[in-house]
Amino acid sequence: MKSNFSIEEKHRDLCRLVIQFIPPTTPPQLPGAVFRTFLQNLLLKNRGAERNVPPPGVSSNTVLVSIYTVVLHFLSEGFALGDICGWLKSYKADVGFLHRGGQQSFPIQLFLKNDPHRTDISRLGGSYTHLSKLHSAIDHEREVVQWDEGCLDNEEIRVTHSTRQKPCCCSSYDAEFSRNLKVPAKYLAKGSRAHCSSIPERPAHVAAECSDGSLNDEITDKPSSSDQSEPEYGYRQVHHLKSVPKDTDMFMDTLQEEELLDALLWLYQVGLAPNFKQSSYYMTHQVQSISMLEEVDKQIKERACGEKLKHLKETRNEYREEVIDCVRHCAWYRISLLSRWKQRGMYAMCMWVVQLLLVLSNMDSVFIYTPEYYLEALVDCFHVLRKSDPPFVPSTILIKRGLVSFVTFVVTHFNDPRISSADLRDLLLQSISVLVQYKEYLAIFESNEAANQRLPKALLSAFDNRSWIPVTNILLRLCKGSGFSFSKNGESSSSSILFQRLLKEACINDEALFSSFLNRLFNTLSWAMTEFSVSVREMQEKYQVMEFQQRKCGVIFDLSCNLARILEFCTHEIPQAFLSGPETNLRRLTELIVFILNHTTSSADAEFFDLSLRRHNQSSEKVNRGMILAPLVGIMLNLLDATKLVEYQENNDLVDVFLSMNCAETVLYGFQYLVDYNWDGSCRGEAYMGKYKELENFLTFLACRTMSEHDEVESIVDTTDLDDNLCCICYACEADAQIAPCLHRSCYGCVSRHLLNCQRCFFCNATVTNVSRINEKTG
Repeated sequence: MKSNFSIEEKHRDLCRLVIQFIPPTTPPQLPGAVFRTFLQNLLLKNRGAERNVPPPGVSSNTVLVSIYTVVLHFLSEGFALGDICGWLKSYKADVGFLHRGGQQSFPIQLFLKNDPHRTDISRLGGSYTHLSKLHSAIDHEREVVQWDEGCLDNEEIRVTHSTRQKPCCCSSYDAEFSRNLKVPAKYLAKGSRAHCSSIPERPAHVAAECSDGSLNDEITDKPSSSDQSEPEYGYRQVHHLKSVPKDTDMFMDTLQEEELLDALLWLYQVGLAPNFKQSSYYMTHQVQSISMLEEVDKQIKERACGEKLKHLKETRNEYREEVIDCVRHCAWYRISLLSRWKQRGMYAMCMWVVQLLLVLSNMDSVFIYTPEYYLEALVDCFHVLRKSDPPFVPSTILIKRGLVSFVTFVVTHFNDPRISSADLRDLLLQSISVLVQYKEYLAIFESNEAANQRLPKALLSAFDNRSWIPVTNILLRLCKGSGFSFSKNGESSSSSILFQRLLKEACINDEALFSSFLNRLFNTLSWAMTEFSVSVREMQEKYQVMEFQQRKCGVIFDLSCNLARILEFCTHEIPQAFLSGPETNLRRLTELIVFILNHTTSSADAEFFDLSLRRHNQSSEKVNRGMILAPLVGIMLNLLDATKLVEYQENNDLVDVFLSMNCAETVLYGFQYLVDYNWDGSCRGEAYMGKYKELENFLTFLACRTMSEHDEVESIVDTTDLDDNLCCICYACEADAQIAPCLHRSCYGCVSRHLLNCQRCFFCNATVTNVSRINEKTG
């Protein structure tokens, strides 16, 4: 560790000499010009280094990590040059750039300049060449955008370097928490032996400037952004934000710390991000190997005999070597990449970048020119700090003490059309999905004004063919606790009454949005259950099944259960969409219920589910019939409960809808299975169990109606072929709708459903311009 620290110090000394060097040229260059050229050439040399197959001639990862470490130390801990380098005087060199409070600034020319070493860098809005043709931002090239630190956060929760409560990177809690880490068993992952770095927590000048432990009554005499009026972002007007022209050409020619920050982010994304991914892999593999090692030890004690014992001991040695290898790698990454001062600098870097991105987001013509690595480095660095081992700070304060703006950014930009890359938008969406599963982070979302105002509608809009899986996970975590039953496996501890109410209001207030979401939900759930059915049948037909097929089957089943539970939430909170809304909604809902019951309970497929899954070693905790049946019970109980209300009693009789499915045996068998199923240990509470009798009553009523109408149904079936007025799509309803302009006919229900996903006639493929009721037309 001391050797690593000495090497890093030598690197910094060398870079200081390069910064101070003034070459004997005419005209003379300013200090820092040579170092700037060095960074530019490094970027130019390593173009494409982040690709899966990097081009030849790129720098080794060690070089990139070393330069990153030097620049991070300069920006976080200061240059320590004193009066040697005069250009630093105006920058308050006694305090690290990333830890300065008050007013912040950023030269827009870094994004807009047509430099050969930067034009091929991907931007949020697309390529530089494409943007320069479509969007001219030349008016901003000589501007510097300025804002007050924390001006985009609510005043009551604002935490900056100028407020009494300091960010995590500069609070006295940081040092106290570090001292507590001397008890590694409390914080480190199981099997880990490494410790946090012994490098000094921070230089004396940083502690004096930032640490709240040194604050006294004189704090009131210092400028504080908390004394300013409340700013707004997007949903609130932004104050203390301005763009000013640069004063002199010398300012432009001088090496700026903002340029070093730009280089730092690029170095992080190209050089550090791959290392952190490797570190995460070894941490995960370490935990798995330790678990397997313990299992083998247990088997040795229980089955110590002959060849079996010999094989177990050999296996144990292999796992032991894997654990040792993982521990060594984790220790190295921890020492080289996650020493305390580096974590502190990374945290401050996240604060700085997220505020910059929020400020630039209000300048459309500049925001689209922002390099993609700004966003990528921000998100990756944040999650590295969140998962770091040992932890940088407890999760309860990681966001509260300086990174509230991160929540604001992800909820307002995961569906931002200005971000052209779908992968980047998915990155933000995945961040939300990860965070909302933890109570301490979910509380931040609930208290965030941007999340309250934008997240519900944005999630419903983002439920599309690409992003439906993370959106489903988010909705499921927010809506947990409102259903009939829950899965014991992998269940998160979070749920939000607030967001459940906000989601309900979003669906009610925007009928078009909810209708579109519901249509995609029906389509996706139908597809998922079909895929699951096909996967299980393929496994039944094969004597030897690959692990991939088993895993695929389990994943699709889990997704089907999650989608069904989202649909259950909709029937609980918005039953009117099914009972008094378009007939198509209730029709499609009942079809899905029957479809799922048919493929999981039907006597015709008695071995379809349980036997095949047991034969292929699927865990009953991960895949069991109750997980998919429970949402169906919840859906039925929600609808039966809602039909008691006066406004729904005369509309959409549930018994009639199920009878119209023309599969009475399947429906009766499926509902009987639901009634007889053993729900012990699966139900969330007694509230639903008290209503369970309603399902039994519904089944009895359905059976009686089925028997009484049996003869009538048979006579209708016998005369179907002779009735020219029947819809030739469903052969169940009258063809009462005419399609324009081709004049083909079908029942209104069939054509309405078809037009939800396709605007062409299902007979002749002509573009549909209108659908009219035949009786209305003739009347």
